[in-house]
Amino acid sequence: MSLYEVVAGDTAGLEEALARVVRLAGDHAGALDSSMRYMAAHAWVGGGAGPFAQAMGDQRARLQRAFETAAAQVADRIRALGGHAAPPSLSTPLAAIPSRRGGYSGMDVEAMTRMVADLERAGHELPAAGGLLSAALGSAGVSAAPAQQVGDVGAWAAGEVADLRRRLTVLQRRPDGEAATAAVLGFGLFGGSAPAPGPIGDALSAAASGDASALAKVVAAQNTGKNPTLAARVSAWWQLLDPAARRRLIDTAPQLVGSLNGVPAATRDSANRAYLAMRKDAIAKRLAELRALDERLAKGIIMADAWRRMTTRREIEELERQQRQIEAVTKSLALGGVNGRPPAFLLALELGGLGKAAISFGDPDKADSVVTSVPGTGSTLEGIGADVARAGTLWDQASRSAPHTKTASILWLGYTAPQLDAGILRADTSVASPHLAQAGAGPLAGFLDGLHATHQAAGTPRFTVLGHSYGSVVTGIAAQTRKGTFADQLILVGSPGTMAMRASDLGVKQVWVGESPQDPVADLGHLPLSGGRHPISGVLQPALPNGPGPFGTDPSNIAYGARRFRVDETPVSGFLGFIGYDLGTHSGYWDTESTSLRNMGFIINGQYHRVMKLPTPKPVSPPSLLPTPPPLPFAEPVSSPLPIPQPSPTPPGE
Repeated sequence: MSLYEVVAGDTAGLEEALARVVRLAGDHAGALDSSMRYMAAHAWVGGGAGPFAQAMGDQRARLQRAFETAAAQVADRIRALGGHAAPPSLSTPLAAIPSRRGGYSGMDVEAMTRMVADLERAGHELPAAGGLLSAALGSAGVSAAPAQQVGDVGAWAAGEVADLRRRLTVLQRRPDGEAATAAVLGFGLFGGSAPAPGPIGDALSAAASGDASALAKVVAAQNTGKNPTLAARVSAWWQLLDPAARRRLIDTAPQLVGSLNGVPAATRDSANRAYLAMRKDAIAKRLAELRALDERLAKGIIMADAWRRMTTRREIEELERQQRQIEAVTKSLALGGVNGRPPAFLLALELGGLGKAAISFGDPDKADSVVTSVPGTGSTLEGIGADVARAGTLWDQASRSAPHTKTASILWLGYTAPQLDAGILRADTSVASPHLAQAGAGPLAGFLDGLHATHQAAGTPRFTVLGHSYGSVVTGIAAQTRKGTFADQLILVGSPGTMAMRASDLGVKQVWVGESPQDPVADLGHLPLSGGRHPISGVLQPALPNGPGPFGTDPSNIAYGARRFRVDETPVSGFLGFIGYDLGTHSGYWDTESTSLRNMGFIINGQYHRVMKLPTPKPVSPPSLLPTPPPLPFAEPVSSPLPIPQPSPTPPGE
């Protein structure tokens, strides 16, 4: 029909155009309805579902407005020429399908697959419908802008399909069928890691392109422990990363990938072993160069040569220390895969200085029970062998107690432990100060975040953290930064305190304490140092035995509220034997066939009925050997005088 005929008043062609628009609307205005119903039925809950559903709702409304506008334009044209036409209403309500999943949080892969198929069909059909609509509007001599909008909605649908199909592929590869990890559910299912990625999101995006410096920023952020969601974001990012990009990062920065909480344990192990081998070769080569240089400098006679030789010798000493650290790690890894133990996984490695590492017997991502041991004073990477052996012994015991339970036992030395030769008066490194524990709590919390984020085993895993000696102080602080999410239970052995006044302050379901009656380190928990202060208020405390110590309430104190398990009494000897102490007991909790070792195995497995518990003694009023001191200003009142400090007695049998 020509424009002249339309202007002349012939409305027949316009009515035909309107009918074509209405038919197109009837066929395509509901193109997104099926996908919207799946979302309304909770096919996808959490992890970007809200923003995606909102975006799809906006696109559905835009599609229906486009057809309504198109029909209204043609109807207006008809009425302008004296005809009669009422524009139809093309906005339709959406009837939701009732959800079959009460309380479900995640993605129903089957339902999402059907939704994506419907969305893909809309992506194919709407651009074609837009072309037909454009022709109808053109024949009516009105604007074709609504047709462009219909095509744009189709383009949006097609773009989302590619992204969602890639994510569904990730979920379908998971061993547990429908359910993905909490990390993917929380951060990886829609358009990136978060609606507002921020600096971490930007760093992850840059790292995906191979920027190792960006990855280093993520590692630095995780070690602060300030962001409890970071490991989950990293896990989602890594799972959705292109395999070629993963390989590129591992080849470029194996140490960073191996240190990244949220990356699967098997990948971290592979990356760290590659880094270990690379550093071993590089150090050997560099040492050969430095030793040759040192020999030449030794022959020099000028002062400059002497200064240069001193710096050369320092570098040689540091590299030789790193060689010893590498040897210690290599020997520790060799403890896995023998005598029934699973292979060892190298989950973290930092050479130089005192060094850091995390070694696991068994894959924690696939274990039913995961125990992470945090060692205490004197721990170094060079001497890690003894601590790793204890983790292996713990695995042995737990596996004997529950042979059908898949267990992973981790030794985590991811902090700088205080050294006895550092001086007790230095606030930054002293074993009597919580400073190093506070610095180590962030990395420990982040490490546990990563274990939770990457766990794959079906069912509900049990996470245990075992803190020994000063490591229990680190554990206690870390637990308080992740109340309710840090672990299912804590085991404290030889503990001087957790920087908490009560076990309930730690935010963990169960807190277990084992203390040898002859352990002098554990009894530091109720021996305040000179000038001791309340760990919460900071007010000076009265120097009373069994009161709050430098790290809070002694965990073995009944007032602390922990569950106590039996530890064998050991005959005392040595320097402290005359007052009932023996330093050897502080490291004896893992002794073969010991009651403490058996009890720790039972606790790790959740076999609480088999644990030899200590009874809670009835309150008594012991004779006072000290006068009641006057209350200090603002100090907590002391209810009754207490006896002179003695080693913790062995409680009577149950």
